[in-house]
Amino acid sequence: MKKVIFYVTFFITMCTTAQTKVGSVYFNNEDVFGETELMLNGAGTRDKLYAIALYLDLDFDVDNLNDGNKVADKDTNMAITIKLTSTMEGEELRQVIRNGMERATDGNSYVLEDQIRDFINLIPNEVKKFDIFRILHKKGGDITVFKNKTKVGTLKSLDFKKALFKIWLGDNPVDGTLKENLLSSIDPNPVLGKWKTFDAKTGVAINIVQVYMIKNQVFATIEKMLRQSQRDDICYDCVGEDKNQKVEGLVIVKGLKPVGDNKYQGGTYTNIKDGSVSDCQMWVEEGNQGILKVKYKGSRDIHEWKRVKDVKENK
Repeated sequence: MKKVIFYVTFFITMCTTAQTKVGSVYFNNEDVFGETELMLNGAGTRDKLYAIALYLDLDFDVDNLNDGNKVADKDTNMAITIKLTSTMEGEELRQVIRNGMERATDGNSYVLEDQIRDFINLIPNEVKKFDIFRILHKKGGDITVFKNKTKVGTLKSLDFKKALFKIWLGDNPVDGTLKENLLSSIDPNPVLGKWKTFDAKTGVAINIVQVYMIKNQVFATIEKMLRQSQRDDICYDCVGEDKNQKVEGLVIVKGLKPVGDNKYQGGTYTNIKDGSVSDCQMWVEEGNQGILKVKYKGSRDIHEWKRVKDVKENK
């Protein structure tokens, strides 16, 4: 995943133009927290104080996405974005967190008192209308807080993260309707995610490709070569900035634009076998979101990439 993140950040601008309106504010359908790209799952408003959105990893998987406790307990990349819709004192916002932690832990927040203090100390004395707070959890318990575009601090505690997210997702959330909105899950873009590619002639799997979106254009990066002997291959025949680059981590699909429902074209595909670059299109057919159709100039076949939930399955 680190290679994918690196090549996403290479393109400078990290968010798409697609947004979802909640109340009077908008949330990006795909957003980047530091170097972590996540998908909007759901969003809602809390009185007239703030709007909040839940972002999950493309490969987020629980038995029941409507079970807020399971979502909050999951140790994986996820984030919450809070957009203030009124001006308040920092102490008021701190109290919102404290009260929410008491509810989330059934009155046992004292067990996490040190972490709570560290967290609320990251909140400034005054917060203004339209301020944006983003809370990113990365697998392992690392929590990073951003105010607007600035990173304001970090802490590490998986137990605190679970309780924090349960303020809005737990059995006793601050707002039941808001919880439902956060867990409602918008329709995901079926083209995005991890895909396994295959040799058209032999049917042998070749690699795992991550498909992602930047500014409403689709890109794809080779995340992993499945044949161990090819893990360190170099694309000597590639051209431009891709020449002599390692195949793992190479951006092989660039700049595909939407032309209809779940269909993209107008960009390029790089063939790692000979370095050739050709026009490319990809699409997902309705009712079969587990197959990504890919066609590029010079290939007589329509290639079928199969969705994979987790690259770990292929190690």
